[in-house]
Amino acid sequence: MNNRQKGIVIGAGVLLLLLVGTLGFIALRAAVNPGTDDESIRVRMNTLTLVRTYVDKEEYDRALSLLENLLIQDPMDSDAQELMDSILSARRAKQALEGGSADLSRSEIDAAMEAARRSAARIAEAADAAQRAASRLSAQEVSSRDRNTPVDASMNQPVAAKSEKTADAERIAADRAAAEQAAADRAAAEQSAAAQAASDAQRRKELEAELARKSADLQKRIQEVNEAVNKGKDSAASGSLRSALSSFQDATGKLPAGEDTFASQKYLEMAESLYAIAGQSSDSTIRDEATASSLEYVNRAIQLDPTSASAHYLKSRIMADQNKTDAALASLQEAARLDASNYLYPFELGKIFYSQRKFAEAKAQFAKAGSLKSDFEPAFFNLGMSCRALNQQTEALQAFRKAVAIKNDYTRAHIEIARILDRTGDHQGAVSSYTTALKFEPSNVSALRELASVYSKMNRFNDAERYFREALALGSSDAQTNYNMATVQLELGKPALALDYAKKAVDASPDNALFLYTYGLAGERNGMMDVALQQYARSITADPKYVKPRINLGTMYLEAGRIDDALSQLVAAFNLEKENFEVNNNLGKAYGLKEQFDRSVDHYARAVARAPRDVTVKINLASAYTSASLNEKARDTYLEVLKLDPARWDAYYELGKLHISLNDREAAKKVLQELLNKKPDYIRASEVRSLLQTL
Repeated sequence: MNNRQKGIVIGAGVLLLLLVGTLGFIALRAAVNPGTDDESIRVRMNTLTLVRTYVDKEEYDRALSLLENLLIQDPMDSDAQELMDSILSARRAKQALEGGSADLSRSEIDAAMEAARRSAARIAEAADAAQRAASRLSAQEVSSRDRNTPVDASMNQPVAAKSEKTADAERIAADRAAAEQAAADRAAAEQSAAAQAASDAQRRKELEAELARKSADLQKRIQEVNEAVNKGKDSAASGSLRSALSSFQDATGKLPAGEDTFASQKYLEMAESLYAIAGQSSDSTIRDEATASSLEYVNRAIQLDPTSASAHYLKSRIMADQNKTDAALASLQEAARLDASNYLYPFELGKIFYSQRKFAEAKAQFAKAGSLKSDFEPAFFNLGMSCRALNQQTEALQAFRKAVAIKNDYTRAHIEIARILDRTGDHQGAVSSYTTALKFEPSNVSALRELASVYSKMNRFNDAERYFREALALGSSDAQTNYNMATVQLELGKPALALDYAKKAVDASPDNALFLYTYGLAGERNGMMDVALQQYARSITADPKYVKPRINLGTMYLEAGRIDDALSQLVAAFNLEKENFEVNNNLGKAYGLKEQFDRSVDHYARAVARAPRDVTVKINLASAYTSASLNEKARDTYLEVLKLDPARWDAYYELGKLHISLNDREAAKKVLQELLNKKPDYIRASEVRSLLQTL
């Protein structure tokens, strides 16, 4: 009768920022200037550490703001995505707690907040380890280049920071994912940079061809300017700011008068080279001077040619790097206005709007980018994310499907499709999409866990067990996954394995009432009543408002004959959830044993109201009515029982006796004779015949 099992809980989350960084301000900058890798790793590690601090303080909005910045730079950052899911769940839980919502129990709220804390700690520690490994590798590479010998391939292996198997698995998975993501980001940024460079090159070619038709003196001046600019660009590429500035100053002095468009183009080339130095340098003084000089030259370019979309776009990136969001947005909007055919500008605008949570504006820009370049899958993926944020699930699904139609191995898009299908009840479709994602990325732990969850909803517990096990093997040894695995083992009738996983969950999160309850349930299923009693009691201590451990503890006391102890727990549970079926059914039994039949009737009646077709509880109510001398109500209830289940033979017997007590001899004779006709071998047939002889 007691449903003591808890469904799978997934820290899924809600919408997270997964914008593809094909031409993001920082992603593009890193692609053009590969020297930013070490600095990017350091900034990312510091950001994740700060996120961990905010999560520990339950300042979730500030943590989410930092994660959004990370995802703007690298929308495929799987750690940031996972952490955003956890923090969003924790924030909703905290809001539910502060708002007094009854949708979540205190244990579920605590579970969400604890999961966020543990995710933040794990990911921050992994980022720190990755930075140390990257620093060691960088040093080896520099040394190797000095000796003109190749870097030992073994240096690419992660340095073990822990000896535990789980830590190794997590680090290896994180390194593998980071390498794959870095490669994908480089390819995407190179694609976008190439498109922009090609457009700029064509513009320069056309301009110089026009100028070439002019006088020989002018052509000589143009050649001298180009030589000086190219010399400066070479210096910039080698990291020499002073030489670059000197060459650019020389070029400025040679610019021909009256050729504003040409001069604007050259100023833009200078600005781009200086911007590259700023991105490469780890010296803050050089970086600041290069940025200031880049901004000066790009402003000159815009002053001479306000119609240069490329110049406005570069200025928007500089403004974004200086956290001047409004100025960056204005420059980018101007670039998009001037060159309405360039798909990159609405794409970047969409990312800014998304980061500002202006999802309708973001949706419009991503849709425009997709219409300008129909094979640009990041635009459709981001369009899907914007639609999801607007709760436009059908449009989101269409956009994600467009993305995978362009790029079949788009793992993140397949996962988003699966999440939508799961939430809309198409579990088989969700399984198909998760399976496709895992075909391209077999070690994606999020996909493994979520696929296992869907299988659990479908009652396919063997499949759920398989995928939870794979997630655990790949390093997802968090408390939540171990708890989920424990619930699956309970469903499969494997209490010994359930006990092991439940203990791991409790060891990782010792104050989580839900995990403690599941540990107690597994102990009870294993016949380890001392473990069950202890863990149920700990669960109640962790969350006094959590009803399930009180129900189970009260039931155990009932079975042991400790009626007063049972009532203590069950009454407390009733005060928390007055309409809970299990609470009322057990209280009906407990008060019956205490011979307080009026209370027994009250609670059995409440239980019947919650489950009107439950035959067993109706029989319990009829029996309580009889004990309370409410024979008419008992009679009517037994009649209802027989309508629901005509094979409840004891109900015929009890009904016959009630008719006799109510002096309705004909009705008694009829029902008792019917019992013998239908069930001649009824266990109390002799007693029935004796009663019939008296009628």
